[in-house]
Parts: sequence; structure tokens; C-alpha cells
Amino acid sequence: MTPNSSQQRFIYKTDGVCPPEIHFQIHDGILDDIRFVGGGCPGNARLVERLITGRPLDEVLEIVQGIACRNGTSCPDQLALAIQSALAGHLTQTDSFRMFTDASSRYRVALIGDVAGNPSALRKIHDHILKVGVDAIYCIGNITGHSHENRQTIQLIRELEIPSALGETDWAYVQGNNGNQLPTLSHQARDWLLQFPQMLNFRLGEYTAIAFYGEYLQQLPGFSDFEPYALEMNMVCGLTDFMRDETVFPALTAMIPQFQANIVIFSQTKKWGHWQVGGKDFISLGPADEHNLMAWGLLEMKANVLRFQTMPLPVLFLLNH
Repeated sequence: MTPNSSQQRFIYKTDGVCPPEIHFQIHDGILDDIRFVGGGCPGNARLVERLITGRPLDEVLEIVQGIACRNGTSCPDQLALAIQSALAGHLTQTDSFRMFTDASSRYRVALIGDVAGNPSALRKIHDHILKVGVDAIYCIGNITGHSHENRQTIQLIRELEIPSALGETDWAYVQGNNGNQLPTLSHQARDWLLQFPQMLNFRLGEYTAIAFYGEYLQQLPGFSDFEPYALEMNMVCGLTDFMRDETVFPALTAMIPQFQANIVIFSQTKKWGHWQVGGKDFISLGPADEHNLMAWGLLEMKANVLRFQTMPLPVLFLLNH
């Protein structure tokens, strides 16, 4: 029953229990880094996680399978099904990061950067976007920040159903690494964050676009140059220092024919910017709110020409909201 010796990461969609997902890893036949995500009793879930993490798969299956709670199954029983599915090869391994894909062709897209735990700014920006009119809205981390309103911000993102990519601060919260630097965040709110992707993939007309926060993705366990869009990510983060080193643009141009994406969007620098290099577009997003100056980015395709502009919220609009 032992799979190969490489670290394998899985996400299992549950049926009949409160948590919609179970995240776990298998390494040399040992169950590791298990997490019941998105619902149920966090205390019981964490107890189960601690009791069976680090055990051989055979032992885990003996302990958890067949336990009933509701609907003829339970969280432990769903874990048994997840492990059996992984061992049988029916459960596909996950990449080192999660990617949301919007398959519809868009022509007018709103981009929100670095909300940083500010639900009021997010609400005002969202209202302004609706007034202007777009095909889709995307948010590219950080959703959270040095704020005591992080939970409310996450709830609003979920309520508005805005596809959002996690930033570095969001990921620190997910991993429980906020320490004393950030306000505390509940286990449930961290679970909500964990269900967001780290990269967005969408179409603008005939162009393929990707959007991600920044270089923390390259530090995720298992990240490799074979990940989807890893070349674009490596070139932006490493080679060009987020397009701030123009001396390497000739080297970037030489690599661009290997790109899968036509548009690369990032937000780590928290600065607005748009560069066209080698026939590709690179866009940097500024913060949603900087010193009470709120803004978002409008990306659109008109007559097969890509246009990007920063959209500050007018003072009159802010006064009325």
C-alpha cells in the first residue's frame, strides 16, 4: 500500500460531512500535514489531525475507516476514503499552489490589489466598479493585513464572490505563522483563506492572463520549474525584480517566446505599472487604499488592443459613500 517516496499532496472533496475539503500529504507511506478545511468542529478536527499525523497509512485506515457520525459517514471516514482514493490512483495530486481558472473570454476586467484587511475600502471600490461596468472582478492579495478587520474582509470577499489570489500575508495566516506581528485570526477564517487559490488564470479576448501576488509562491513546498506558468513567475520575480530592473529586459525578451501567458499581473511591489516587452504585457497593481486614496485597475481589450489604466475613486463618489 506504500506509494512512491516523493512527497504527494492531495485535496479531497468530501461528501456528507461539514468540512468541504480534506488536505493531506503522503510521504514514504506516512500520513502528514492533514487538515480538515472549511467547517465542522475545529477542536475535534485538530484532535484527529494530531492523533494520526505521522502514522503509517495502514494504521490510519484501521483507526478511521467506518466511523459514522451523520449521513452514514464522518470526517475520519471521509479521510479513509481520501487515502484509499489516493492509493488507488483515483485522486490527482495537487500542484504546490492552487490556481483558479475562468474559462470565459472577458473584454473588460477590474483588478483589485492589496486590500490589506480593509472591508470599507473593498466595499467602496466594488461599488465604483459596478458603476463603471466590467465583465469580471479579480482580487490579487493581500486580502488580509495588519488589521483587526481581517475576518470581515474575508467574509466580504466571499459574499461578493470575487475570485481572489492569496498574498504573502494571507499565506502566513494560513500556516499559522503570524506570530506577534499580525492580529490573531480565527481557525475558521484561516480555513476560509486556505480555500482561495494562489494564482488566477483568465482570458482577455484571445489573450491568456495570469495573476499572482509575488515571490512567496516560489517558496511553497514542492514548487518546481515545471509548475504551470513557472517560467513567467520566475522571470518577473527573479530576473526583473518585478520589472524594476530594465537592464535585463533584453534577456526577458529572449525568454518570452516560451511564455504560455500573454499578460502577467502581480502585486507584491504595491505600485501601479504597465510594461510591454517582447509583445507581452506586464502589469503591477497598487494597493486598494493608500492614505485614503482608493483605486483599482481597469484592463480591457478594444479592437484587439490591450489597454490598462488606474481608476482612482473620485472624491465626490467617496463623499456619497
